[in-house]
Amino acid sequence: MRMTRFLACVAAAVFTVGLASTRTAPQLAARTTEDWLKTLESPARVAGLKIDETVARLKLKPGDVVADIGAGSGLFEGPLAKAVTSGGKIYAVDIDQGLLDNIDKRTKEFQITNVQTVLGKFADPNLPTRDVDLAFIDDVLHHIEDRAGYLKNLTGYLKPSGRVAVIEFIPSKGGHQNQPELQITKEQGTAWMAAAGMKPVEEFDLFDTKWFVIYERR
Repeated sequence: MRMTRFLACVAAAVFTVGLASTRTAPQLAARTTEDWLKTLESPARVAGLKIDETVARLKLKPGDVVADIGAGSGLFEGPLAKAVTSGGKIYAVDIDQGLLDNIDKRTKEFQITNVQTVLGKFADPNLPTRDVDLAFIDDVLHHIEDRAGYLKNLTGYLKPSGRVAVIEFIPSKGGHQNQPELQITKEQGTAWMAAAGMKPVEEFDLFDTKWFVIYERR
């Protein structure tokens, strides 16, 4: 019942975080915590994430360890936690402590015990483990300045069989068409992943405006 309530409320509730409104530069297109919450949880954005369909395509198993990179307000945490069951673990990573506090508040309220927040670094997710089955990066990579370096660091936290799922806007169709510094093509992402020792193994046409690729070690 509590998990059902969590999934129902997560798309609409916006919690006020009592932190100073500081920006998190050098993150690209940084905003205050309060601004992020309003943006991340707008009804149009939440609908466009296709959360349930996306999680289904990740093919998670009970007991899996997942790192949600750039977890934001925690929209995916409930569905991910449910997918891996109580025997699995979700690491919700973000560089904004206010957003992590928001996730902690929600998971405590709905008694979800397999989500742990992690304060990441600009160039490294700073995970407390190196046994990650899946690193999930949805609409986040374009905010990272050194994308190739970050992805290389990220793969160091994966199990040998670990995977990385990347979802990003197609430059010609996304919301940053006039901001080339925030655009990433699928070809660029695949090249950075190749430099980190990863290859594409699955690609999904779930979105009209985004590319969605899963990578594993070569």
